[in-house]
Amino acid sequence: MRYPAGQEDLAHRLAQYIERANKLLEQLLASETPPMEILLVAPQDWTLAPHEETGEADLLLPYWTDVTRPPSLVIPTQLDPIMGSESPQKLAFLVFHELAHAFLEADSRPWPLESPLWADEWQMQFAALWLVQQEFDVSGVAMTDLHETFAEIFQPEPDGKTPVTVRGFDWYEDTTPREYLEYTLLLERFAADLLANYDATILRRFLESYRTELVLLSDDATAKLAEVLGESGIGWLENLDYF
Repeated sequence: MRYPAGQEDLAHRLAQYIERANKLLEQLLASETPPMEILLVAPQDWTLAPHEETGEADLLLPYWTDVTRPPSLVIPTQLDPIMGSESPQKLAFLVFHELAHAFLEADSRPWPLESPLWADEWQMQFAALWLVQQEFDVSGVAMTDLHETFAEIFQPEPDGKTPVTVRGFDWYEDTTPREYLEYTLLLERFAADLLANYDATILRRFLESYRTELVLLSDDATAKLAEVLGESGIGWLENLDYF
């Protein structure tokens, strides 16, 4: 880990989080921790951090990049204002999301040739939230203040579904950071509900079916997840008004 002068306490705390999280992910995913360098960056130096030209440097949020050797987990010393109030739990959740990203990228099995956005994204949200629950001995969501701020996105419309659903969201060139943040909150609620009802090992079992060279539509990915959840899985998923 490399970090700015004066950030020893934060660096030490993050190193502890990351070390424990890597061990848990090794067990959950039956995989080894991938090589990584951890780079803690002050806001004034954020644009100088290694990144691809994919908008990684637009917001002060942790991200994983393989433009370095070994790949780097880049973490800001302060979170972007869009993320609301800062807390150790929230920072850990965002860092754990990128650790999960690193583990999934290191998996040698092929990704689907084509798949819906949510089918990839829920995996990282689920792993990150599980890690937070283990680290802090809590239940439910990690970014509680944002769920309160954006409570309206969970209010069903007359058709019984929320205005935007996990499966209905897609990324476009004009998608705003706020819109994507709202989508990630839907995914976090999804992860929380999954963890409240199922064992964390559903992730590894889903990957066994998902990581194949196939074209998967949203219904295909839903069926694969439902199969992992068991006999009542498809009914449980369809009853989620935000899914």
